[in-house]
Amino acid sequence: MAVILQAIYNVYQEYIIDKADERVANLPLLRSVWTVPLITGAYLYFVLRCGPKWMSCRKPVQIRGLLIVYNLVQVVANAVAFSLGLKYLRDFPYSFFCQPLQPAGSEQFMTEMKLGYIYFLLKVLDLSDTVFFVLRKKQSHVSFLHVYHHTVMVLACAFFLRYFCGGHAFVLGLLNTFVHAVMYGYFFLSIYWPEVTRGASWKRYITQIQMAQFSYLVFHFFRPIVLGVECGYPRTIMWFVGTQNVFMMLMFGDFYWRTYVKKPRAHNK
Repeated sequence: MAVILQAIYNVYQEYIIDKADERVANLPLLRSVWTVPLITGAYLYFVLRCGPKWMSCRKPVQIRGLLIVYNLVQVVANAVAFSLGLKYLRDFPYSFFCQPLQPAGSEQFMTEMKLGYIYFLLKVLDLSDTVFFVLRKKQSHVSFLHVYHHTVMVLACAFFLRYFCGGHAFVLGLLNTFVHAVMYGYFFLSIYWPEVTRGASWKRYITQIQMAQFSYLVFHFFRPIVLGVECGYPRTIMWFVGTQNVFMMLMFGDFYWRTYVKKPRAHNK
């Protein structure tokens, strides 16, 4: 425990104290360190307490048109973000093995900052998913995995953007925007053209793509640690992100087992 606390303190001293880049800190929603925690706090209060209580004596809100537009916007926005990420890899040197933080003010850093901010805004927009579940009285969809994932992603993106923009964590955003473009494409079809997705056997592939993403990210963040390579990126942060992806991989794996393996077997008996 003492070693962990010392590592956290070292990161705090080296990277956090007065190290937030002014160009990042002046972006909307990031000007105060309290803005994002307040947004996530309001989100949690609504989806876990206020919203379900308010909807308990009301009929589900009919928002089919809004959901079609929302999911289509998500598909386009994530696809564009993924394309910009690929352009970044073409324009700048990047090591998938060990990528350091770039000097503040360099062209590569500024590009990472812009892409990181786009990704952060997408994570804020993702919070709408749960709000829509509550308004449609689909509280069973508001699972621990769903709420935890959305909350941690928004908080972590704000923190990383302010203090650890880009570097070795860039790949996380790149893969995640691709996965979300696919995922929201499925959501769009399930509402706009439900007969295509109803009972479709290929739905499991979306979860498999998500699990593959988490598996690679575990490898991506733990490889430099295991090999003892100094990346110019805080090792404590690598531990945190790698561990989070292990947790998500296990949670999604459990969902996949219960949904696509256990249930079909039980049905066939």
